[in-house]
Amino acid sequence: MTTPTVFDVIVVGSGIAGSVLAGVLARSGLGVLVLEKEGRFRDRVRGETTWPYGVADGLAMGLEELFTQAGTIGIPEVQRYENQQVTNTDRWATNSVDGLAEMGFVHPKMQEAAFTWAAAQGATMLRPAKATGFARNGTPVVTVVHDGVEEEYRARLVVGADGKHSLVRRWTSGESLADPEHHRFGGVLVTGLTSDDRQADNVSWVAGEAVNWFAVSPEESRLYVVMTAERLRETGVGSSFAALIDFASTFMPAGSLDTVVQAGPIGFFANADTWASRVAGNDVVLVGDAAGAPDPTIGHGTALLLHDVRSLSERVLAERDWPAASDAYAQHRDQYYAVIRANDLWTNQLRMDHSTEADRLREGNARAKELDPTLGGFELLEPCGPDGLVADEAARRHYFGED
Repeated sequence: MTTPTVFDVIVVGSGIAGSVLAGVLARSGLGVLVLEKEGRFRDRVRGETTWPYGVADGLAMGLEELFTQAGTIGIPEVQRYENQQVTNTDRWATNSVDGLAEMGFVHPKMQEAAFTWAAAQGATMLRPAKATGFARNGTPVVTVVHDGVEEEYRARLVVGADGKHSLVRRWTSGESLADPEHHRFGGVLVTGLTSDDRQADNVSWVAGEAVNWFAVSPEESRLYVVMTAERLRETGVGSSFAALIDFASTFMPAGSLDTVVQAGPIGFFANADTWASRVAGNDVVLVGDAAGAPDPTIGHGTALLLHDVRSLSERVLAERDWPAASDAYAQHRDQYYAVIRANDLWTNQLRMDHSTEADRLREGNARAKELDPTLGGFELLEPCGPDGLVADEAARRHYFGED
């Protein structure tokens, strides 16, 4: 094996988080290598909307060109339905940073655009290339298999951006943690959706089940469903497009699915927060789902990864001591992820739990909203983000009206 090629940063995983981070760092003159194990990006029914606070982070990092290349669209409002009729409309401009809207996109198109954008900023992109080993002898060394050849690459910092089931998590000397599963979430990409709501992120909840739909391009829409694993098996929604459309049609405006056509695979996943016990260590740091994946039902995934990339990149570019920069980022990340995880848990208690205790909590939450519509800031997470909030017992009591 030859002497390791040296970079400033090695990024494992070229999803949105990995490629954006690589591009931001390479644009500032750092030598960045990105390793992507897949030869092409496929539709895996992943998050395709970004809350306004994530859009604000992206714009602050100068990602306007990337967003344009990815074909993103603005979603200026959220519509809530009951009995197939709109009951409430909230416009993001009312509360979001700089009046920004939610952003919709097709996930594999965004991944490909981010990959191309990172290369244009000067990052070295390898795919398919699989990281097979890690060692630390003064500085990190990553062993990589690319085109059937095993090579070693050395860097000052290694970034794990390899998703919810990250292998890089082990390199920090941490472990993977998870909350218990409480429901399943998934859906399908479609064309031909005819309802007059393409300017909105639309959602309808009924007795712990939900349908969510929104545009991701001028022609395509994402159709999501929430239900328990047992109900998923009973209805066949997870394996049959016809069953999925039949179920969704009872939530959505009459006739809106009459001409719909399947445009991608159906995918459903166990839903609970999963996270790394250690975000930074051994000159390795984690971003995006590798650091901690929120419950997709609540929708913070892509906003959170952009928040991560901004938080880490600003520290790395401003601080000569990269271990200190990584530790500062990890501390910040732990703080805001705790806020998002708490909000996920509290929200699912209200939506998915049908016990007597949950009824009490729902009544308390309704009273609390009347007195404080922001619920101490937790009701503004989507437009404004988690910074400045604390997920402690006082916040929980306020959220459920127990104070």
